Amino acid sequence: MADNKYDFYGSAAYDVRGTAVPRPRPARLPEEKPHPQAKQAPKPRLTIAPLAVVGLVVVAALLLMVVYSYVQLYEATDRAGELTKQLSTAQAATGKLRSTYESRIDLAEIEARARELGMAQPSARQTVYLNIAGADHAEVLQVDRRGFAEKAWDAVKESFNGVLEYFR
Repeated sequence: MADNKYDFYGSAAYDVRGTAVPRPRPARLPEEKPHPQAKQAPKPRLTIAPLAVVGLVVVAALLLMVVYSYVQLYEATDRAGELTKQLSTAQAATGKLRSTYESRIDLAEIEARARELGMAQPSARQTVYLNIAGADHAEVLQVDRRGFAEKAWDAVKESFNGVLEYFR
């Protein structure tokens, strides 16, 4: 088995007993082949599409319009609340004034003043009763049977006459 030229005995293990023959080293190392450098891909330019800019402007404008409308809605709601408070205050004041006014009305004083002026209660013969229980009736209105052209011509004449009357 010593005549095995590959320095192993049927397996891939090295001969650790020292019987292996060292391989001769080459006189010169092989030249290193230059690796081709990969071409650098050009850096993509940062371009903004005009349509995207227009879209962003439109979206921003719409957003501002929505915010503005909400502000107006808030202000209108606030103003409506203030006006509602004013209305309720005014209605309360009206009720107080009406009750004060009605409490000062004295019917006896009014009757005395009426007697001073020569007024008296109506007598039975001054009372008149009306009987309005009559038959129902309906009136039929006259239908204008003129055509469109005649109505239009009359309207033009009336307008012209109106303008003439204005300048007279």
